Amino acid sequence: MNSHNRRLRLPASAPGIDGQWNAELSARGKKAAAPAQTSTFTLNLKTQDGQVTGSVAVAGKKTPHQQSIQNAKLDGNQLPFKTVQTGKKKASVTFSWQVTVDGDQMTGTRTHEGARRGVTFQARKSG
Repeated sequence: MNSHNRRLRLPASAPGIDGQWNAELSARGKKAAAPAQTSTFTLNLKTQDGQVTGSVAVAGKKTPHQQSIQNAKLDGNQLPFKTVQTGKKKASVTFSWQVTVDGDQMTGTRTHEGARRGVTFQARKSG
């Protein structure tokens, strides 16, 4: 196997993803000329017995909005999962996350259910 075809393999109990990750998401405005809007959020991840659990905390006006990570599955350096955000009128929105882990950095895409494209983000492990 040549080195270009190798994928980083992290076991599902890899302590490398455990902990807090500080992230920044860039979303484009609805109009083509609108500048990108940047928002921050925190990922808290934990692996135990082959399962990945945790939460995403998105900054709110007064307190962060916590979203539990669901259906997470670590496969090599890929970590797909879903979160559900509940709004003021109890309506919920599901987001699909596609994450690539590379040491103390992460990149990925968060896609709103039903959207054609997602928004990209970058994260760095704190500590």
